[in-house]
Amino acid sequence: MPMTGKRAHTHILPVDAGIRNAAEVANGLKQALDSHNAIGIETRALAAADITTVQTLLAARISAEAKGKTLTLLSPVGEPLRDVLRDVGLLSASQIHATFWAPSSDQP
Repeated sequence: MPMTGKRAHTHILPVDAGIRNAAEVANGLKQALDSHNAIGIETRALAAADITTVQTLLAARISAEAKGKTLTLLSPVGEPLRDVLRDVGLLSASQIHATFWAPSSDQP
C-alpha cells in the first residue's frame, strides 16, 4: 500500500559500511524494509564503503521491489560510495541499476 502524503523513512548507513560491517548494514536495511514501505538511504556520513556496500544496497533494493516497497538513495551520495560506484563503472547511464545510483533529492 503506498504511503501517500508521507515521507520515506530515512535509514542512515553506519560510518563504515564496508565488508567489516556488512552484516550490520544488511540487518539494518532488512529491519527498515520490514518496518517501512518507503526507505531513503542516507550516505553522507560514510567514511568507508566498498563493493560489499554496493552489493548489499542492490540486494536491499531488489528485496524492496519484490515486496512492493521502495528504497532510494538520498542526495548527495556520500563520497566513499560515489568513489566505489565510479571505480567499478556503475555511474554510467547504460548500467541496469543507473537510476538507483542517481539519488533522490527528497530530504526527510
